[in-house]
Amino acid sequence: MKLNLYLLIIAVFSVVSTLAKKTTKLYSFEPTKHNVKILGRANYQNGYLWFGLTDTGIEYTFYGKTTVINVTADTKAYSEESPAHIAIYADGKIYEKTLINQKNTDFTVKFNRKGKHTVTFIKISEAEQGSLRINKIKADVKKIIPTPPNKKKIEFIGDSITCAYGVDGKETDTYSTATQDGTKSYAYLTAKKFNADYSIVAYSGYAILSAVSFDGERNPNTALPPYYDKLGLTFGSEFFSLGNNEFDDGTYELQSTTWKGYKKYNPDLIVINLGTNDSFYFFTIDPSKVEAETEVFVKKYEEFLTKLRRKYPRTEILCTYGIMGQYITADIEKAINNYIAKTGDKRVHTYIFNEQNAEKNGMGADTHPNAQSQLDSAHELINEIERLYGWKADKKVNIDKLI
Repeated sequence: MKLNLYLLIIAVFSVVSTLAKKTTKLYSFEPTKHNVKILGRANYQNGYLWFGLTDTGIEYTFYGKTTVINVTADTKAYSEESPAHIAIYADGKIYEKTLINQKNTDFTVKFNRKGKHTVTFIKISEAEQGSLRINKIKADVKKIIPTPPNKKKIEFIGDSITCAYGVDGKETDTYSTATQDGTKSYAYLTAKKFNADYSIVAYSGYAILSAVSFDGERNPNTALPPYYDKLGLTFGSEFFSLGNNEFDDGTYELQSTTWKGYKKYNPDLIVINLGTNDSFYFFTIDPSKVEAETEVFVKKYEEFLTKLRRKYPRTEILCTYGIMGQYITADIEKAINNYIAKTGDKRVHTYIFNEQNAEKNGMGADTHPNAQSQLDSAHELINEIERLYGWKADKKVNIDKLI
């Protein structure tokens, strides 16, 4: 009897010890700049980090094995129609790509061994379809640290091409956040090749002056420059109507939140890729209006360059166009030449991309560039940046493997 009791005690102790070993204590951290590197435009408020733009998120290093990122999606970002698309990288390799399907989610990253590890969490769909916030980060160590800043910084300003709209889709597909993947955008790939920090300010359907017209009139809500100063923008129930970002504890508007990070994020280079939707606008209005509206477009482009120069006195600006058609190349070049002639600004240049090669590569959703065409454009842009500015791309970074 005593022997049996003794064996029972030993067995219970063994089970308790095993459970104790399996239970890992996790320490909690706020998503502040002291704990994580913030990628792209994000706003820390009320204890959480809020963001929506393509490829925005966080990155951090810790000396442990397990970490958990607690994320809340706004009502649009976990909707069945347009769930946010996210990517998690573990030590530089893709760990998970998924669509948000609930309001609150714990994303757990477990490494095989305890040691120094880097975790990256980014939203790879665009802000038009909702925003996310990171509430807490947990790890099995008492400290997490931001990854260091890179030597170069690039900001990309664009439309659906820059958002990687439909990059994983087929030509016959229509809009879906599931086929958006900002890590396959020429912008992201270019930044990676130069080991540069990036900020992507891009919205599908947006323009310098106006996107496609459904009633023959200009649609001022589709001009990007007025929203450049904002944290982002999100659509409402109708296309191109602006909406709220609704969370349980309040309703916010990306487009009502001013971006205040200009001084902290002062890019070495800004790449503008706008004009494609303006060309569609010109196609959908009365031909008698095109000449006058084109002049307004030229003026608005000049004004946008002036606005950027005021914010960034020494930043190089590269104005690009052409991946989905080169219909208004002459008008874009006119705007840039006018600006340079008026200001003497020697830090503004133009580059016209080759059109996507649909015959060779096929197309993504709604005839947008697929992954191969995005990669082709990235290689073009990388070569042009090297030529214009003397930057050196990292030969060890093989962006062909990133798509």
